[in-house]
Amino acid sequence: MPRKSQENPSPSARLSSYRSKRNFGKTSEPSGASASGSGNSYVVQEHHARSHHYDLRLEMGGVLVSWAVPKTIPEERSEKRLAIHVEDHPLDYGTFEGEIPKGNYGAGTVTIWDAGEWHPVESDWEKRFEKGKLKFRLRGKRLDGTYLLARMGEEPNWLLRRLAEDRKGVAPETVARETASFVEPQLARVVSSVPTGQDWCHELKFDGYRLIAVKHEGRVRLLTRNSHDWTDKFGRLSDHLSKVSQDDFVLDGEAVVFDEHGATSFGGLQEALKGTPEEVVFVAFDLLHQAGSNLRELPLSERIRRLEILIPKDGSYVRRSHVWPGGAGKALFKQAADRGLEGIISKKLSSRYSPGSRRDWVKSKCRARQEFVICGYTPPKGSRSGFGALVLGSHENGKLVPRGKVGTGFSDQKIQEMMKRFKPLIISKPLFAVDEKEVTWLRPELVAEIEFAEITRDGSIRQGSFMGMREDKPAESIHLEAAAPRMGSEVSGITITHPDRMVFPDMAITKIGVARYYEQVGDLMMPFIAHRPLAILRAPEGLNGDQFFQKSFSNHLPKGVDQQKLPDGNTVFSIANTRGLVSLAQYGAMEFHPWGSTIEKPDLAEFLTWDLDPDPAVSWKEVLGAAFLLRDYLNGLGLSPMVKTSGGKGLHLMLRIRRVHDWDVMKKFAKDVSRNVAAMNPGRFVIVSTKAKRKGKIFIDWMRNGKGSTCIAPWCVRARRGAKVSMPVDWADLPDVPPQGFSMHEPVVVPDDWKNPKAQSINATMIEKAAKRG
Repeated sequence: MPRKSQENPSPSARLSSYRSKRNFGKTSEPSGASASGSGNSYVVQEHHARSHHYDLRLEMGGVLVSWAVPKTIPEERSEKRLAIHVEDHPLDYGTFEGEIPKGNYGAGTVTIWDAGEWHPVESDWEKRFEKGKLKFRLRGKRLDGTYLLARMGEEPNWLLRRLAEDRKGVAPETVARETASFVEPQLARVVSSVPTGQDWCHELKFDGYRLIAVKHEGRVRLLTRNSHDWTDKFGRLSDHLSKVSQDDFVLDGEAVVFDEHGATSFGGLQEALKGTPEEVVFVAFDLLHQAGSNLRELPLSERIRRLEILIPKDGSYVRRSHVWPGGAGKALFKQAADRGLEGIISKKLSSRYSPGSRRDWVKSKCRARQEFVICGYTPPKGSRSGFGALVLGSHENGKLVPRGKVGTGFSDQKIQEMMKRFKPLIISKPLFAVDEKEVTWLRPELVAEIEFAEITRDGSIRQGSFMGMREDKPAESIHLEAAAPRMGSEVSGITITHPDRMVFPDMAITKIGVARYYEQVGDLMMPFIAHRPLAILRAPEGLNGDQFFQKSFSNHLPKGVDQQKLPDGNTVFSIANTRGLVSLAQYGAMEFHPWGSTIEKPDLAEFLTWDLDPDPAVSWKEVLGAAFLLRDYLNGLGLSPMVKTSGGKGLHLMLRIRRVHDWDVMKKFAKDVSRNVAAMNPGRFVIVSTKAKRKGKIFIDWMRNGKGSTCIAPWCVRARRGAKVSMPVDWADLPDVPPQGFSMHEPVVVPDDWKNPKAQSINATMIEKAAKRG
């Protein structure tokens, strides 16, 4: 049990920092005046402040020792999170929930996410903790397992990790409690073509509510994708599910209502939930846990086999989704379209279950349909009362953008129901600019599902129809799905020829899909790519065809592309906007490699890049550590680099600098920095490109810093299997980046320091300090 160390200061002294940051006349947080005790409580509080995060607090010596965790507390074994050590909090903060007013430290909403007891694993835990390591067990309502807190370098950065455990001697009821719990559902990305191949299987897409069914100690709970408990909402459905097996289990599936034609009806489901929930059927399509065993690491093919044993295909209230083999996908899609269904889902049979991931599941839509945020409404016309049309939006790259209006699909009763929900959400300030003169604006908290004909060139829906409210999806998660149908084959005013040509066969990504991706991220890429000499990697026939680099055009110049000769006689080309980017994609360009200087001043460095390129034998953890080490060295010089994935197996650190020094000076500076970092651990790093010397080491590549040298642009797709992207990452999120990185169909990451990177000054002192050997 935790206890107070004799060498530690008193609780009152330890709370001095906490109290100095707060005005208790303005905030309802406890002052901690009566701090005392030596228990073993812990609490995790969800904190919606300037940045959403979770606070882990462990009782030690009369206070709550605290860490801010930018993402959720890891619940899966081997998951890890950055944990930022903050000031100690008083014990009575462990029960605090409420609003910290604006203008105060930590302003925002605090709620208790979990609470319970913690116990150190090692008897000498206090000494180990002082040295920067603490291994402990959590026993709470949500968390139950062993964790490690380890300091990374200097304060305040620690690493929080869920540890894999030896299950020998652990009571069966404990195993069941750990495994039979909510699992964040795996997601699917939209594609424009149905994937084929023996490693794929296909299912019809259901039109209902996605649910995770958890059976534990004889009771079944039905949880939404956001872990909200909807068990009572579905009447006796949980009772029917409890009869599936005497063992505990976790099922992934969908709550649906079938119409007279055997198709699922979202409208019918919503009506059933108002008065006849006995009509609702649970269709299971994945088995995640069974009898205390975690099945998510098994391939999908094995999970399907076990599901077939557990649940019949045609049950009354609980049934199993039918699965078609890989070669039947296109025929199934045509059948779904002929029947007026929404589409099909395709999944890789060899894949494990990856919560939140969109990598191995895809959806092919027969009809354009997705969720939008309700942002306001227009006045009614004619005999209609309430509202005329809903003003819609979606979240793109950190901001809310307009998506047009929808005025059909509403019954009079539905309009009245919605107006009651709208009343407390009315605001005076417009959320964005629209052509409408009269709009009643609403706080963007509600989500509607809309069916529409296509997306127009300005990004608005055409011929939209309201299908129903989505209570199971948070508004902030809604963005335009990449493969939503659009008018014609034009992207940013560029006609895409052969739009259905398969560029990434393994990911079912077409040529027009690549063009639309670059349209989506174009504004983000421009600060790093516009008005700079470019080298592009072209693959006109897709990933399986010929690939070649190109630095100039000898014949036809694509639209939006400018070509000129530099003073040194070299011919280069550049672009000025997203239209030029899409135009090059039309020519088969997949990768964009800009210079670190501009066309205007090609001899003056503006961006420096260090490429951490590991030997295959080097672990991903070591690569992450190298990135933090290089960052800390640059921080010591007064410089703040940004970090991104390479789209391969490494990481890139980029630094924007004022255009003062020429490439000869900056190339030597980059080399000196690399040499000094490598000297800190010669057995781990190397700064020469010779392959024989790089075995088992990380090559700190400084040679991308020179006139004419290039590096893959941020947010750029790589011409490799998996459609990997060189994705910018926030330093706080870097420990959570998986070794495989990101693909172009995962959500676009836009860290604050990448939105408009400031040019930093490098002075003579910095250059001289870096020139000294480490």
